[in-house]
Amino acid sequence: NKPYVIVIDPGHGGENLGAEHYGYTEKDLNLIVAKAMKEELERYDNVTVYLTHETDEDMSIKARAEFGKEKNADLLLSLHFNASVHHNLYGTEIWVPAYDDFYVNGRTFAEIEMDLLTAKGLYSRGIKTKLNDENNDYYGILRHCSALGINSVLIEHCHMDQENDFSYYQDDEEKLISFGKTDATAVARYLRLSSEELGVDYSDFELEDENI
Repeated sequence: NKPYVIVIDPGHGGENLGAEHYGYTEKDLNLIVAKAMKEELERYDNVTVYLTHETDEDMSIKARAEFGKEKNADLLLSLHFNASVHHNLYGTEIWVPAYDDFYVNGRTFAEIEMDLLTAKGLYSRGIKTKLNDENNDYYGILRHCSALGINSVLIEHCHMDQENDFSYYQDDEEKLISFGKTDATAVARYLRLSSEELGVDYSDFELEDENI
């Protein structure tokens, strides 16, 4: 009966701007999406939600993971927007840990998230893993979370620098809020939550894997 604990990590912050394109800065987009996700997810029963930071401030990757550990997180989600070297890629992609149950649980969540993002019309660039030269997870947030025993996922919602994705984030903050609500719905389905306020019950939602 203990509530699930979800930690949401808005990527970048402070002097760490993230991607910058067409007058938009990634750290600002991430924070808007994260706050909307938290607000939506808190409308469900049996879940406690935290942000690694609620203002525009930088945190080390390790500190973000340690925050998740301190809160005894069942899942930590790192929220981002993407860009490519030649500005020719578009769509959404999700990164999950490469090993053990962290991969299984991350993949199970990512399948749900990807279904919801592609339903919005986004092109799927896939659910992926990547290793560094030491055969550990390339992305620090995934690497540190796994080392601390925390399930984690990194979401790249869309590309800021490619015109196919402009309509998903530009001109209207409600588009960013919609991303946050989508992310919250994915968590609710993954954890089989219900909400009397929203009039939804995912307690019978079928998961691809039953390892959670």
